[in-house]
Amino acid sequence: MPLPFREAVQQWWSPPSLEISEKKVLSFLPFFPEPDASRSAQSLQVELSPTRMINEFEITRTTEKVENDLVILHGYGAGLAFFIRNFDGLSRIAGWRLHALDLLGYGRSSRPKFRIKAKDKYEAVYAAESWFVDSIEEWRQKRGLDKFTLMAHSMGGYVGVAYALRYPERVKKLILVSPAGVPRDPFVIHDDAGESVSVDPMQLAAAELQPQQETTKPHTLHNSSGQYPHPVAKGELKRPIPSWLVFLWERHVSPFVFVRHTGPLGPQLVYLWTSNRFSMLPKEQAAALHDYVLGLFTARGSGEYAVTRLLAPGAYARIALIDRIKNLKVPTVWMYGENDWMDAEAGEKAAEIMRKNGVRSECKTISRAGHHLYLDNPEEFNAYVTTELKAS
Repeated sequence: MPLPFREAVQQWWSPPSLEISEKKVLSFLPFFPEPDASRSAQSLQVELSPTRMINEFEITRTTEKVENDLVILHGYGAGLAFFIRNFDGLSRIAGWRLHALDLLGYGRSSRPKFRIKAKDKYEAVYAAESWFVDSIEEWRQKRGLDKFTLMAHSMGGYVGVAYALRYPERVKKLILVSPAGVPRDPFVIHDDAGESVSVDPMQLAAAELQPQQETTKPHTLHNSSGQYPHPVAKGELKRPIPSWLVFLWERHVSPFVFVRHTGPLGPQLVYLWTSNRFSMLPKEQAAALHDYVLGLFTARGSGEYAVTRLLAPGAYARIALIDRIKNLKVPTVWMYGENDWMDAEAGEKAAEIMRKNGVRSECKTISRAGHHLYLDNPEEFNAYVTTELKAS
């Protein structure tokens, strides 16, 4: 059922407070805002600079000494409260403290204007990654953490890999939950000696008859540790995506603009998604999450504009993680839902490459779950992550 029009008008005219809606979602936990016998939790705003702040939800065990830290990152367009079905189970592990973060430019973290200086698409990738990675490292320093396990979903997983490549000494283990950007873009023709992509001969023939959409040359730009070479691509195939969508994507138009600027239709569009996404939850919790999501989507645009720098149209990474993990020395788990739309085979291949390089890595499938596997099957998800944390 659609959201009643009168209620849609009310939500458009006076959107729910993101601070209040986040607190309401988190209040379904048995230890927040008041602690229980073994756990306490608090919301923190960690200042990085006068104009930048990271919003954090910290859960601390109170019955024993904290020995390990788990940092949790959400995906594109989401926020830390999306892990509401995981906080209770994961915070039961003795000796562990949880830190769920809103990425810079998302959730209740500060939302500075997204500005990067880049001469080409590859420089834009590094600049966009640094926008997030630098803020996570600054947060770590502010909070005084030495080393931690990092669990991250979707786009957060992409950022997590970028962080671990740059600061491997800070990450004990990576738990990548349906990470974005793992496989190579199948609509790019690669011309390198690395791992090639299988391309349909008919597509190749069609590409030869069409003007190249883009020609890229070997690039020498690397980060300070020289860990980010990109594959050499000599052209692109025609994508099965409407040209108007490609046009908007390459001009960095955020999909949330339509929610913000369509009047009462905005809350209706959000409700169509939330009523399906959270249908497994009790009615009161689902309503609280709808208000939270509406607050996320209608807040000032910021970090969301990084996605078009990191991903090409069609959600493939401009620099695929599969081409970079040979430099990843952190033990890594790749997790996917049984019905995930992300490429689980790419995760299997990534784990295999890492094992060949002598790094512990495996791929796990969560049954009865899709892309948001931590929400779809929290019992199995929490049990598996608990096993991984205890093994750390």
